Amino acid sequence: MDLIGQLSQQLGVDGTQAQGLAGSLLKLVQGTVQEKVGPDAARQMDQAIPEMQGWQQQAQAPAGDGGGGLMGALGGMLGGAGGGGGGLMGALGGAAAHAGEVAGVVAILQRFNLDTSKATLVAPLLLNFLKSRLDPGLVGKILAVMPLLAGGSGGGGGPQGGGGLGGMLGGILGK
Repeated sequence: MDLIGQLSQQLGVDGTQAQGLAGSLLKLVQGTVQEKVGPDAARQMDQAIPEMQGWQQQAQAPAGDGGGGLMGALGGMLGGAGGGGGGLMGALGGAAAHAGEVAGVVAILQRFNLDTSKATLVAPLLLNFLKSRLDPGLVGKILAVMPLLAGGSGGGGGPQGGGGLGGMLGGILGK
């Protein structure tokens, strides 16, 4: 599967931006996998997706922040977004543990000057790419710790559906 080509086509970005976006998204997934599933699973991702390192380097070029800085920024962003009377918690259905991943996707899209509504397009592309490269058991573990990846691809509602990742983003951004 050509993730870079699909990201370019679906989001209207050039190949370099698509590589940076793919690298940033995969780094977010891999970081979550490392933390919640374990280092062996993160290593499996490295082995199955050798181009991921190059894409991550493309991602660092325009923004210059590391993973730690990004997570700190996400925490601040979430703090600001949650002040609207519990809309964030309602949108996440009480799954506060996943708020960082949702905010991570939002921050990555904003970093590449993409509208956050594009997240509903990105999630199924990323999930299909992971399915094409990783063992199904590992994909299942990733979905268990990052269910937002499945949110954009479920059902027949298409990317404009109100649930899943789109609903979560609406809750965060709807202040």
